[in-house]
Amino acid sequence: MGLLQDLLKEVPLSAVLQERIKLAEDRYAAASKEIENLKQRISALEKENAELRAKIPQDVKVSLSADTSRVIIHLFRAREIEDRDVGAMSYALGMEKGFLKYHLDRLQEAELSDVTGGNYLHRHVYWALTPAGRQYVVERKLI
Repeated sequence: MGLLQDLLKEVPLSAVLQERIKLAEDRYAAASKEIENLKQRISALEKENAELRAKIPQDVKVSLSADTSRVIIHLFRAREIEDRDVGAMSYALGMEKGFLKYHLDRLQEAELSDVTGGNYLHRHVYWALTPAGRQYVVERKLI
């Protein structure tokens, strides 16, 4: 007998009421079983979620100095390849070539820019932004 039937065994009950109590107890048992199944499903999904989160590449938060930001903005705005030459950028930004190369190295390490070519006979080296570099400028509203 169920819990309710045990409590009410002293009370005379009609057959219809006994059937309804039995139905309620069956529904309670089914709901309890479903709750337990859902708890197991939630646990499995939480584990799967944690595994998937672990696979997501962590976005490295890049923080650029003011001068490095000036360089990335210059690269973003450059229309012609000649504007992206180290010498031309050095002149346009009023920055010594050594310092400019330092900032270009920081951008390259952060995978925001890269060397795209050059005329090494005349000592021209050209740089450009990577897609991540363009995204960096736009999303941080640098211009």
